[in-house]
Amino acid sequence: MKVNVNVTDLVEANVTLELTRLTLLIGPNLNGKSILLRCIYNSVKGLKYNLSVNYPPIGECSIDKDFNYVIYIDPYVITYYIYDKYREFFERYEGNEKLTELSEIEKEVSGISRLLEIRSLSRDDDLFEAKQQVNNVIREITEELKEAKHEEEAKYLVPLWISLTKNGLEWRDIFGNEGTKITELPPSFYPSFVLTATMYSYALSKKRENVLLLLDEPEAFTYPSFAYTLGRIIRHLTENSEYLHVIAITHSWDFYRGLLYRNSSNVKVYVINRDGKKLEIGPREDSWYIPGFSVSAVLG
Repeated sequence: MKVNVNVTDLVEANVTLELTRLTLLIGPNLNGKSILLRCIYNSVKGLKYNLSVNYPPIGECSIDKDFNYVIYIDPYVITYYIYDKYREFFERYEGNEKLTELSEIEKEVSGISRLLEIRSLSRDDDLFEAKQQVNNVIREITEELKEAKHEEEAKYLVPLWISLTKNGLEWRDIFGNEGTKITELPPSFYPSFVLTATMYSYALSKKRENVLLLLDEPEAFTYPSFAYTLGRIIRHLTENSEYLHVIAITHSWDFYRGLLYRNSSNVKVYVINRDGKKLEIGPREDSWYIPGFSVSAVLG
């Protein structure tokens, strides 16, 4: 997949990128990675689901491939917590002409609920297979931990599971607790939601529908073991569906290692640096040094 990037707003970038079905963008903060991801989302053709909040269009990114579905997630700006907290308030004043602006606020803070529509487009057997594939990865990592004599870490691989129903989100954690109120959860809720969205995207792609999943720091707020596991899962699901394409941004060494587990020839990694307003984008060189990830190694 070829992407021609032309951004002249907050930053400047004019470059052509060759992307694989799994592409990773890395580089220091404030270097334009999110801008590039939003440019791709706004420009690509397909039915779009923004599960975060709506952004104004930025730049132009011409893409030589069309998709049936385009799904965008940024855990940092998921605002479902506010929606969940004030849901009764929204429902109480529904239809009140004096408070019609509430409907716009409700749409903005309930972006996660759009995932229910994605789930409804998928077949039950494909959703079941997605969960099986995820469990296969978890079992594989658990066996590796046993061999390394650190089996106790296995329970933290996915500490929280989330499902979406017509009534909202339901959750279950590793200690047997469960509930429906997101306001009861710590920020670990966000990466669990990303995992659920990835599973639903995989299931949708098994219908031979081309799905583009854009993930802006999907491991945000994540315990390192979960970040690593999430990287392995995303890699595994992408490699097991020829119709699923993923572009992700990360600052996490654990997520990075999970995504590039063993043979990484199927993963394209681009490094984004910034000189003033100009973005410099190029493939990662084959060396031990990785910009943004290697400072502790250099100084230690």
